[in-house]
Amino acid sequence: MADTDKNTAAPPDDDEPASGLNPLHLVMRRWQFLAVGLIIGGVLGALIYSTSAPQYQSTAQVLVVKKGVEVTKEGDGRIVEDHVATQVTLIKSEKIRLAAAAKARAAGGAGLPADDRAVADMIGTGLTVVRDKDSAGPTIGSGVLNLTLREPDPELCKRLLEAVIAAYQAELYSIYEKASQDRIATLDRLLEAVKGQRKAAGEHRITHLTELRGITTEDVSSVRTRVSALRDQARALRTDISNLDAQVELVSRTGPAPEDRQLAFVQLTAQYRAPVVPNAANGGELTGTAALRALEFERRELTQATGLGKDHPRVLAVDARIAVLKEELARPPAAGGPVLDELGAHILWVEQKRRTAGRQLVQLEAQLSKDEETMKRAGGLLDLAEAMAVQSQHADAEIMRLEAERLARQATLGAGGYSAEQITRPGSGHKVAPVLLRSLLLGLGIGALLGCGLMVLAETRDKSFRSPAEIRRRLGLAVVGHIPRIRTVPALSLEPATYDPLLVAALRPKSSEAEAYRGLRTQLYFSTQGRGHQVIQVTSPTPGDGKSTLAANLALSVAQSGKRTILVDCDLRKPRVHKLFAGADATGTGLAEVIAGVRPLADGIVASGAPGLDLLPCGPRPANPAELLGSPQFQRVLAELRERYEFVIVDSPPLMAVADPAIVAPQADGVLVVFRMTKTARPAAERAREVLAGVGAHTIGVVVNASGDEGRGYGYGYGYGYEYKYTSYKYSDSYNTDADEDGARLVPAPTR
Repeated sequence: MADTDKNTAAPPDDDEPASGLNPLHLVMRRWQFLAVGLIIGGVLGALIYSTSAPQYQSTAQVLVVKKGVEVTKEGDGRIVEDHVATQVTLIKSEKIRLAAAAKARAAGGAGLPADDRAVADMIGTGLTVVRDKDSAGPTIGSGVLNLTLREPDPELCKRLLEAVIAAYQAELYSIYEKASQDRIATLDRLLEAVKGQRKAAGEHRITHLTELRGITTEDVSSVRTRVSALRDQARALRTDISNLDAQVELVSRTGPAPEDRQLAFVQLTAQYRAPVVPNAANGGELTGTAALRALEFERRELTQATGLGKDHPRVLAVDARIAVLKEELARPPAAGGPVLDELGAHILWVEQKRRTAGRQLVQLEAQLSKDEETMKRAGGLLDLAEAMAVQSQHADAEIMRLEAERLARQATLGAGGYSAEQITRPGSGHKVAPVLLRSLLLGLGIGALLGCGLMVLAETRDKSFRSPAEIRRRLGLAVVGHIPRIRTVPALSLEPATYDPLLVAALRPKSSEAEAYRGLRTQLYFSTQGRGHQVIQVTSPTPGDGKSTLAANLALSVAQSGKRTILVDCDLRKPRVHKLFAGADATGTGLAEVIAGVRPLADGIVASGAPGLDLLPCGPRPANPAELLGSPQFQRVLAELRERYEFVIVDSPPLMAVADPAIVAPQADGVLVVFRMTKTARPAAERAREVLAGVGAHTIGVVVNASGDEGRGYGYGYGYGYEYKYTSYKYSDSYNTDADEDGARLVPAPTR
C-alpha cells in the first residue's frame, strides 16, 4: 500500500447489500425470533378457536321480478333502471327488521329478547343480502337475492330468516300498491288539466279564424305572395323612372350643335342601351326614318333571334318607342324648323315612357297599400290560430301518454309492482365459525408479524459488523487479518515462564493462531511495499480488544522473518508489554524516562528473549503521558528507532479512551486498528476511523480479533471471548498490577 493520508474503500461484496436490510440475510441471522413468533401465533390461533362462540348460518334465495318490465337487447342504446339493486337496501332497512322481529316473536319468542328493537338489532348484525351474480340477464328488473343470517342458535337462524322474508314480501306489496294508487290519482289530475288546455286552445283557434274570414275571403298565403310581387314591381318602376329622369336631365344640358347632340346620344346609348342608327352625315337616309328602321330591326332581333314574346317588357318598350317615332314623323315639320334626329326621337320616347311608368307606379302603390293593410290585420290572427292548433296537437299527445300509463297502473292494482318468490327456503343453520384452519392461519399470521417485528427490532439495535464486506463498506478500510480466539495452554515446566501464554507466535509457532499472525505479517509487508524502517502503530477503538497481545505477536512474527524489530509500549497509562515478556521490568528504565530526558535510549531498550526482537517498555508511569508523547523528544526517539530497526511496532492506548493514540498516529508510517466483533463494535470502529482520518493518519487496515474457534474461519457473531476472565479496563492515575489491558490473568502451570 502506497504512503498516503487517504484510504480507498474496498468495494462491497455482492452478497452484502449496499444499504438497508436484506430480507433473506435477516431471516438467516434472526430465524429464532421468527420461530418464536410462529409458535406464539400457533398457540394464539388455538386459543382463538377454543374460546370463540359457535356461529350457525341459514341461507335462502328469493327471486325478485318487476311486473311489466320490458326485456332489452344488448346494445340497443336504452337505459333501464336496475330496480333489484334497491331491494337489497329495502330488505336490510330498519322497517323490515322491526316487522320481522314482530313476526318472529308472534310465531314463538323462545330464545329472543323481550324487545322488538333488540331482535331487530340481532337481525341487522347477522343478516347479509347480496345479489346473485349468475342471475344477471337481459331483464335488468329481475334477479336472485341470496339471504344469509348468522346466529349462535341453528334453529333461531331459520326462524329469523323466515320472518325477514315474510316481512319483506308484505312490505313490498304494500309499498307498490300504495304507490300505484297515488300515481293513478296524479294521472287523473293531469289528464283533467291537459284536456282543459286542449279545449281552450280549440275555442281560441275557432275565434281567430272567424275574425280572419271577416277581414278577407282570400287565402292569406295568396295575399302574402301578391304583396311580395307588388313590392318587386314597384321597386323596378322606381328604378326605371329614376333612369328616365336622368336621361331627360342629360338632354336638357345638351346644346343645339349637331356634334353636341350626337355626343349626348352616344352617352345615352352607352349608359342606357339606346339603339345606334346611321345619320345623314354618314350618307344614310333621313335621320327620323333611319331611327324608325333601326327600332324595327331591333324588335325583329328580340322576337326572332332571342325568342322573346310580344308581351315581354323589352319588346313592349321597343314597340312604344316605335309608336312615338311614327307619330312625330307623321307630323309635318315647322317652317324652318330642324329635322328630327336620333336624340330628338329618343327623348320623345323617354318622356312618353316616363308618363306611363308614373301612372303604373301610382296604381301599384295603391294596390300594395291595400294588401299590406289586409296582411297586417289577418297575419296576426292567422299566427294565433296556428299556435292554438300546435298546442292542441301537443295536448292530444300528452293525453294519449297519460291514458296509457294510467291503464298500465290500473292493471297492477291488487298485484303489487314486484313479485318476490322464494327459490330456496331457509333451513336449519349449519356451523360456519369458528374454523380451526382459519383460526390457526390468523394466529400464525399475527405470530409471523410479531416475529418479523422482533427480527427488525433486534437487527436495528444490533451495532455489530456482520461480514468483512460490511467492515470494508462502513469503514472504507481493508480487513488485513482475522485472528482466531487464542486457546491458552498451561505451562508444563515449573520454571518461571519467559512469555505470557498468549504469545503463541513464540510458544506455539505451528498453531493456527500463530499462522494467523504470520498472515497479518504478510499483509503488513504488502502494505509497506517492501520498504524498511517502518513505524507501525497498533491501536483499538475500545479497551479489551486485544491490541497489546496482537502487537506483541505481530512483533514476534516480524522478527521471526529475519527483520530487526522493536516493540515499543506507548501505553503510558496502562502498560502491558512488561507483563507479556517476563524479561522486561516495569520499574526499570523505560520510554517515559527516555522521552523526559532522564535516561538515554540505550538504557531503556531490553532484550525480549526472541531472536531479532527488542523491547522498549513503558517503565514507571508518568503523570503527563499526553504531553510526553506530543513532545519533540518523542519524535526524535521514533526517528532514532526507525534508523536502528527495520520495523518499529508501537503499542498505543485505545482511541476512544484517551487522546494519546491520536497524538502518536500522525508520526507513524501506518496504523493497524484492532477490534473484536461485539454488539457495539460498529459505532466504536466508525468513530475510531473518524479520529484517525481527522489527524491525517495513514490507516493500513483493520484486524478482526477473536474471530472464531476454527482458526482462519470468518465467523461473525457475538460469542467471542478468551477462555480467561476479563475485568473492566479503566484508565486512572493508579497503576493496577493485577490486571492487564485485556484483563487476562496468567494461567498457572498445573502441579504434577
